[in-house]
Amino acid sequence: MKRKKLFLYYLDPRNVSASVEKYGYTYNVKNTILAYLIVILLSAAAGAVFKLGVPGVCVVALYGMAMMPQVIVNSYKNMYEQKRFSDVNMYIEQILYSFRKTPKIITALQDVEKIISQDSPMRKCIKEAIQYILYEYSEENSLDTGLKIIEKNYKCQRLKDVHALMQKTEKIGGDYESSIKILLSGRAVWETETCKFQKECKNRQRMVNIALALVCSVCLFTPLVILKFAPVVDITTSPIYKIGTVVMILISMRTYIKADSMAAVNWLRNESTLTDEEQRRLYQKVKYYDFDREKRKSLMWSALAAGFGLAFFLLKWKYPAVLCVLLFFFMINQHKIGYKLARKRCSEEIAKAFPQWLMEISLLLQVSENVNTAIAKSMEEAPAILEESLEEMQSQIMENPESNAPYMNFMKEFGIMEIQSAMGMLYSISSGRGGDASLQIDEILSKNTSLLGQSESMSNDNRLAALYWQFLFPSIIGGGKLIVDMTLVTIAFMSTNLY
Repeated sequence: MKRKKLFLYYLDPRNVSASVEKYGYTYNVKNTILAYLIVILLSAAAGAVFKLGVPGVCVVALYGMAMMPQVIVNSYKNMYEQKRFSDVNMYIEQILYSFRKTPKIITALQDVEKIISQDSPMRKCIKEAIQYILYEYSEENSLDTGLKIIEKNYKCQRLKDVHALMQKTEKIGGDYESSIKILLSGRAVWETETCKFQKECKNRQRMVNIALALVCSVCLFTPLVILKFAPVVDITTSPIYKIGTVVMILISMRTYIKADSMAAVNWLRNESTLTDEEQRRLYQKVKYYDFDREKRKSLMWSALAAGFGLAFFLLKWKYPAVLCVLLFFFMINQHKIGYKLARKRCSEEIAKAFPQWLMEISLLLQVSENVNTAIAKSMEEAPAILEESLEEMQSQIMENPESNAPYMNFMKEFGIMEIQSAMGMLYSISSGRGGDASLQIDEILSKNTSLLGQSESMSNDNRLAALYWQFLFPSIIGGGKLIVDMTLVTIAFMSTNLY
């Protein structure tokens, strides 16, 4: 229903302009009409080349007119997201440098406002925050609320980390120099990884487009070559050929749109795509996985597959029997496969969330070197997937404050070496056995920079994998189309020989 509504919605050129305006740009209705005319001309050209006939051209043209606005909107969305990333990146860098010089939030905001370009939405947002902080007397905590105005418009965890540091420093004091250094270092990692990801997205999108062009060329080349060497075999007049070609063109257009949409993403995204509740369920599923119960399910389903396989074998239905054998081996191991997939996903989510929590701990340790207190305070805003393990660790620390077991057992079941290393450092600071605490905090912050880079790279790799499947999809389209064409050629040859 949603796709149908979108399909009809974009057929009105005014709605295209309205969608573009949401991203802060102006797009003339005449340009949309011109784009529709270009689509109609290209559809007519494709109809002439592929010999689709009038009905085929009409279908391709109508679908193209419905898809073209999404290409237009995506191009403006991409510029919009690039601008937001650039503004936030500059904001984080400049406000940290300004705050380092003068540790006053309002001063830092006023300095950054002068640097951001006049027409940028970010500048308007900063100005609104400044006005609220300076002149809103009815709000007891106007500073926090003013900064949340920026956070609400630019949902970015790194932005929140910067604001958290500035608020803690202005309210409590403490040595903030190391924290600013690590936030600047994290910003640099984020910028590098995101720019690398943007470049790779463009390369993958270009590969998809090349693959689609090659598929269409090959599918055009085959019937034309056969027609040249065997004029009596003309499959282009077949309704099946026309329908198959139209379907191929429509799927190719949809693949192009999908790849284009995946390349126009929110670069300020949160680290996890799961909600807090989904994170908690995923963690509990892995930690409390009932192997005995799941194994019983595996045996039940595999027995069912074996029963059907035996029945098909007795009936001498060869292919269904083979399929049931394959299904039997899958079902008998489904509890192991399910656990491995859930554990892998959970490990990925933990690897993304842990650097965020470690950053919070590092900021809290700048104010107080009491690790236990920092851990307790960090639990208020800790990522959902870490909550249960943090509660367990805190409880164990309360029972045995001198032991290293609570630290070393934290997320131990997932075997993530970086987490074990960082928790070892926290224990050293807590016990006072590692020498200079400030140097150890710097070491934790440095390790966190490395973890942030790995987390960012992991998130990007997952998105690139989805784009890679879009690259492979044209091969499936082309393979299916060639099978149809060659089947028609074979039938045409046999018909010719018979007469």
